[in-house]
Amino acid sequence: MGGKKKNDLREILTDAHAHFFFLKGDGAIRVRLWQILSDGVVIDTPLGAAMRRTVLGYIPTIDGAGVYEIDGRINPEKAPEQMEGTIRVDIDASRVRRVNRRLFPRVSFTPPLAASATPEGDRKAFPIRIVNFSAGGLRIESERKLAPEKAHTFRFRIDLDDEVYDLELKGRVVYEVPNKDIHTYGVKFLEVTGEKPSEASVATIDQTVDLLGLVNKLLVRD
Repeated sequence: MGGKKKNDLREILTDAHAHFFFLKGDGAIRVRLWQILSDGVVIDTPLGAAMRRTVLGYIPTIDGAGVYEIDGRINPEKAPEQMEGTIRVDIDASRVRRVNRRLFPRVSFTPPLAASATPEGDRKAFPIRIVNFSAGGLRIESERKLAPEKAHTFRFRIDLDDEVYDLELKGRVVYEVPNKDIHTYGVKFLEVTGEKPSEASVATIDQTVDLLGLVNKLLVRD
C-alpha cells in the first residue's frame, strides 16, 4: 500500500518552525530549516561550527510553546532538489521528543532600532536604541544612565512587510553590560494584566500583538 511510512518525520513535525537551532557548547546557532523529509531534515550549513557526523539541536514549534529535541546524523547523499549550502540530517522519528518549554529567540537589529523610554512616574521620554528584541525583553543602548530595577515604558515601531506595529511595553532593567562609550542594558518585560508577555497578547495603539508570534515573523523574514 502507498502512503507515508511508519514513524514518518513529516507526521511528527507538523507544527515545526522554519528554523533549526544547532547546539554548540552552551549555546546554539540558528539556521534555516528548508525541508522536512520522511526520515530527516535539510538545513543550512551552520557557520562557525565544527562539522561532526552527529548533529544535536532542537526545532521550536510555531507557537513557541515547546521544542522538538533532535539527535541526528549527517547524510552525505543529497536529497531530491536539495539546495546548495545545505546539509541533510537523518533523524530517527521514533527518537524525536517534544518538550513543552518556551524559548525566547532574539531578533537583532543592524543598525539598532530607534525607540524611546519613559521612567515610571515620569512623563518625559528619552531616546534609546534597541539592539535585539525577544518575547521576554530587550537589549538596549542609551546615552542616559538607567536606574537598575526601575520600571520603564518602552515605545518603538516595527515595520514588517505591509504591517506596522507600534509597541508600548513595560520593562525593568535587570543587568548592565560594561561599555565605556555608551550604556548598554538588558531589559525584562514586566507582567501584562497578570500574564507573562511571552504568553499574552500585548495591546498596542491600534491592535493586539502576540509578541512571540511577531518575533517568529521577523526571524522568518530574516
